[in-house]
Amino acid sequence: MAPTLPLVGRAEDLAHLDGALSLRKSLLLVGPAGSGKTRLLQETVKAHDEVLYIPWGPTLHSVLAAVAKALVVFRHGEFLRRGGSGVRRDGWVEAQTSIHLKGLLWAALEAAPVPIILDGVSSAGFPTYRFFQRLYHVRGMALIAAARDTAALGVLSRLFWDPAATMNLAGLNDREAALLFEAAADSYDLRNADLTDFRKRVLEAARGNPGQIVDMCRLAAEPQYRSGRHIKFAPLRIDSMARFLGPAQSN
Repeated sequence: MAPTLPLVGRAEDLAHLDGALSLRKSLLLVGPAGSGKTRLLQETVKAHDEVLYIPWGPTLHSVLAAVAKALVVFRHGEFLRRGGSGVRRDGWVEAQTSIHLKGLLWAALEAAPVPIILDGVSSAGFPTYRFFQRLYHVRGMALIAAARDTAALGVLSRLFWDPAATMNLAGLNDREAALLFEAAADSYDLRNADLTDFRKRVLEAARGNPGQIVDMCRLAAEPQYRSGRHIKFAPLRIDSMARFLGPAQSN
């Protein structure tokens, strides 16, 4: 299991998200891969009992199924009542059509709104947009969407047109980046390596991106990137960058 590292430099961002959920205001969170969007959202969820965290799926049906399953875990009374006695059975959600799930979800969430966090939104199409458009305008509902940039939202960008409702996740400053590096070095037991040059090169290459700092430290613990106390930075950096350039999903 990967170590849980401190959430460095994100106190204001946490407060911003907390305020949006408390006031039931929709918000768009944007930042490049590795900027810490998922970790920030997961920490936010911990502070709120009534919120659904939904990782983005490759199809509309997968997103609908994820919302439905989250409502079952949440014990959402309106959804369970409308779904009937079979809703708690394993495989019940997968057996439903998208049309049926949409109707159930709309009715249940309109009757008892619960904020939804959509993490990793990528290339949403019109069917997905129409589903969330209806929820977006429900009184008491809030949608928090996270994406690499506005373009990655696809058609869902129509809901998040207001720059005032967009939160740009900035990189860490030099002090925060250094603090995160030291925490990651400890967590991945790198103190037996020569960190002087490695630390400098990691911080320069990452440019404040927390995901890249942590990932390079993680790789540095693997034997193929080590020669005695020396860490082979060049191949490590190439392999780390590949993780942040994966194919985008479509929906």
